[in-house]
Amino acid sequence: MLRRIFATLLAIIALVAGNAALAAGHTIGLSMHFMRDDYAEKLVQTVKAVTAQHPGWKVTVTDANAEPQKQISDMENLEVQGVDAIIVVPIDEKAILPAITQANARHIPIVAITKIPGARVLTTIGANGDYANGKASGELMVRATGGTGKLAVIDIPYKLWRIDQREKGFMDAIKHSNLQVVAKQSGMDQAKIQDTVSGILIAHPDLAGIWCAFSNQLIGAADALHMANRRNVVLTGIDADKAIMERIESGWITGSAAQFPAAQGRLAAQAVFDHFAGKPVAAGYDVPVKLVTPDNVAAMRRKIWGK
Repeated sequence: MLRRIFATLLAIIALVAGNAALAAGHTIGLSMHFMRDDYAEKLVQTVKAVTAQHPGWKVTVTDANAEPQKQISDMENLEVQGVDAIIVVPIDEKAILPAITQANARHIPIVAITKIPGARVLTTIGANGDYANGKASGELMVRATGGTGKLAVIDIPYKLWRIDQREKGFMDAIKHSNLQVVAKQSGMDQAKIQDTVSGILIAHPDLAGIWCAFSNQLIGAADALHMANRRNVVLTGIDADKAIMERIESGWITGSAAQFPAAQGRLAAQAVFDHFAGKPVAAGYDVPVKLVTPDNVAAMRRKIWGK
């Protein structure tokens, strides 16, 4: 009997403490990999909107500008400032590990958007999304090409877990087809990718398709196809920024696997508030996997970006 009473008292104390924490005024640190695209802006807007529903809470946003060392410094600064939780979108999952370990030592809960292998986090948002998006974009490639022909793959010039997962999903999707990767290039800058793809089109005039790992590459590749007037080349990849949707509508991108920044931001922020309210937080939360194609681009624009 005494044990049950004691356990009940502990539960009540935890609930009261959690509610007090929510009301007292605290800060969520949001460590962004970069702030260069629609995805990043929408995610930040959503985290701030969810936080605004909790009086006394605020969000401090940092921009690593695609530099791993800058993000480490950003994380350390957030920790020194005494933020109560950190939501992190990593630019380099390995590089960020020491900063997360320091946060663990300070008892600052971490919410990871995409999986960070080896990290101890409160929860991960979209742990399997990268592989699933790569697979979906690969399945679209098979359908659109008829499963036969030469392909070019555009990835990045260094290893990142989530990009590797996207490419693995794509390769798994095409492995039983007659598609053959004849060119593989890497790059991050949109203008340089356009030049790279232009060179691939010259070297492989019978190219059937191109796959890109993320937004800048897709836009650069689409513009290269446009310049060469090569509507017969299938182009798929990952991300559904507004500029990508415009190129899907105009026919220069066949389709792309969307990320849902609003859903990711909402789940991440809510995990923080559930944690401080003493509510259970799952080890991971899935996000939607959906292709944007000419058939659904208008509806997907409304769904992802709103009016």
